[in-house]
Amino acid sequence: MLQVAEKRFRIITPYDAQRSLIEEGLRNNQLEWEDKCFNVDSFQGNEEDYIVISLVRSRALGFLADLRRTNVMLTRCKKGMIICTSRRFMQHAGSNSLVGNLLRYYEDHWVERGELERIEL
Repeated sequence: MLQVAEKRFRIITPYDAQRSLIEEGLRNNQLEWEDKCFNVDSFQGNEEDYIVISLVRSRALGFLADLRRTNVMLTRCKKGMIICTSRRFMQHAGSNSLVGNLLRYYEDHWVERGELERIEL
């Protein structure tokens, strides 16, 4: 969507296997893939208008237990951010992470007031 709308974006994931899979998916769908997908450490110090964050986990907190690195990941966007994860993970293993706290904040403060129509996980 961002690419079709000609928005400046980058994709960040803490997991190299996800980065490789995302790049492959972009390439296979004839989308721009070079210089689009990064692991968190390689993107540190950079920013972009829009950031897509892939946090696909199933059981353990892993990378998200490191607050400093998670903070870096969440502060790279200038205009907007999309976080891709699963509700099940965020309700269990990820619930006490910085991203879990961010999700609760938006659910409590934005969705209630109707300022955000929905949060899709």
